[in-house]
Amino acid sequence: MKQIKKTIRIQRSIRYQFFTKSLLTNCLLLLIPIMMVGPYSVIQSTKDNTAAIEKSTYQTLHQLEQTIELLYSHIDNAIIFFSSNPRVTIQMKKAFNEKSLSLDSLKNIENLSLYFQNLIFTDPYIENIYVYYDNDNNRIFLPQKGSIQTVFTLDEQNIIETYKNSGTKDFWMEIRRKKIPGSADYTDSLVIYQRLYARFAYKPVGLVAFEYNLDKMEKYFQTLLQYSSQTIYLIDSERSIIYTNSKSHDPAGELGHFDTALTTQEELHLFDIELNDMYQKAAYLTSARSNGLTYITFTPSNKIYKTTRSLSGTYMLLMLSGIFLSFVLAFYKTNKEYRYLSSIIDIFSDPEASQQHFDNMPRKAGNPFEYIMLNIIKLFLEQKYLKVQASERDYKLQILKMQALQHQINPHFLHNTLNTIYWEAIRITSSENSCSTMVSNLSALMRYSVGDPQENIKIKKELGYLKTYLDIMKIRYTDKFEIFYLVDESCTIYPIKKMILQPIVENSIYHGIKEKDGKGRIYVGIRRIRKSILFYILDDGVGIAPDKLLKLQEQLYASSDISSSHIGLTNTNLRLTMSYGTRARLRIKSISGKYTLVYFTIPVNDLEVGFIPQKESGKEK
Repeated sequence: MKQIKKTIRIQRSIRYQFFTKSLLTNCLLLLIPIMMVGPYSVIQSTKDNTAAIEKSTYQTLHQLEQTIELLYSHIDNAIIFFSSNPRVTIQMKKAFNEKSLSLDSLKNIENLSLYFQNLIFTDPYIENIYVYYDNDNNRIFLPQKGSIQTVFTLDEQNIIETYKNSGTKDFWMEIRRKKIPGSADYTDSLVIYQRLYARFAYKPVGLVAFEYNLDKMEKYFQTLLQYSSQTIYLIDSERSIIYTNSKSHDPAGELGHFDTALTTQEELHLFDIELNDMYQKAAYLTSARSNGLTYITFTPSNKIYKTTRSLSGTYMLLMLSGIFLSFVLAFYKTNKEYRYLSSIIDIFSDPEASQQHFDNMPRKAGNPFEYIMLNIIKLFLEQKYLKVQASERDYKLQILKMQALQHQINPHFLHNTLNTIYWEAIRITSSENSCSTMVSNLSALMRYSVGDPQENIKIKKELGYLKTYLDIMKIRYTDKFEIFYLVDESCTIYPIKKMILQPIVENSIYHGIKEKDGKGRIYVGIRRIRKSILFYILDDGVGIAPDKLLKLQEQLYASSDISSSHIGLTNTNLRLTMSYGTRARLRIKSISGKYTLVYFTIPVNDLEVGFIPQKESGKEK
């Protein structure tokens, strides 16, 4: 009882050692690559995302500035136009103060309207342009309409009121919300004002104002943003909000929350700020103009580093999956190795019952225990099964020899009889004739075939006897076929088992050419392919039906049955495989009604040495 418990403890200890070793190995193989690649990917992703948002932010800020600078440039050009053309100013003041517009004033207004209308047509954001000179006629110039008219709309009245209530400011801007004509909707517009001065005068004489469609500008601003949740602010020198896309209910309060932080940060450099309980990446740019704007962008950090967080999550999932997989593999491997160890113990404990373990062993070794078991099987097969296979091979060779002997049918009597027929044929015709020729060839074939079928002769001699056989068949089947020899002479010096080619050619004649209408062709080819010699017989006879071809191929592949309707092929195939191995077995390709190809290859080394004793391989008659 104590011994059993001790054995159980030892087995558990071994299993635990197997499991621990396998687990550590699996963890090292699975987790080390993940631990090396994972952190690097996360760090690199963070750097790439930061660099990308920096580049995007700088581009957004500069493009915002360029867009607003374009609006400023329209005002600047208009001021330069009026200040550099005193005559225009005089004409405009005259037109504004006339009780009724003269023809000259109308022409001057029409010419001036063309200048401004070019701006309206080329800039998609301009909605209206207003030019106002101080007058008592309550008049205003609208270039888009090409006329000076009395103020009659609320928008025009607001422009003049804003000018009169502007105090000492020469430049300012404001956001206006107005109703769209014929609709219940409203639209926002940005109006930029600039006072007009007469030449060499310090007192303003009027006003030019450009009204821009802020909704169109907002659509353009959105195209500049990399993320839909990105926020932009445009604020003037008095820290008033000109434009923002913030979704906050109190944008001014939101601006005041971080406005003081801007003064401590450098322009065009990202910095972190907490806004609405969310970490943001912020940057700003201030215009070089004294009356210019400050452009601010905020980007949520969770949007910027979304890919990084995804990679981190994937990394942690891979780590956990690796640990889990390591446990599974360790458990599986431990059970497998312990099972092989138990099998080894059982084999040595009861050798007589070991055969059941051999039957379940895999073909390839995956661990040391499998390697030991496979070597045990190898030794067993070498001592047992190989002997049985050698006996079976000798038995088949004996069958072939017996068949050869059965076909001899008293060769001496047959040879003497053929000689008698030969001379009698010559006596009757007083000369050589087709009958005597056939008898002579048949006698030569008989002497060639009745010897040892395992005898080796040179390929050249084998071809000679094949030609003798075909001479007989040509007389028998007059004008039924033609024979072509495609032989590499350098291959004919090697020895081969005799009577290898004749049964294949005979098969071509009886099963291919004989059944064909008209004259057929048979090709006998021998050539070298690298370190092997290829033998092939091709005929253009009736071919073999697909089902019969498949059955014949399976039979040749099995190399076991020595009797069939194609006894010549199966017998020859068996001789080839027994003499040169399974690599030399016959192969057949055929298309019914077109051709049949029978071929085999024998390594040159096997032809030189063979699988029979050396004293038999060099015999020739």
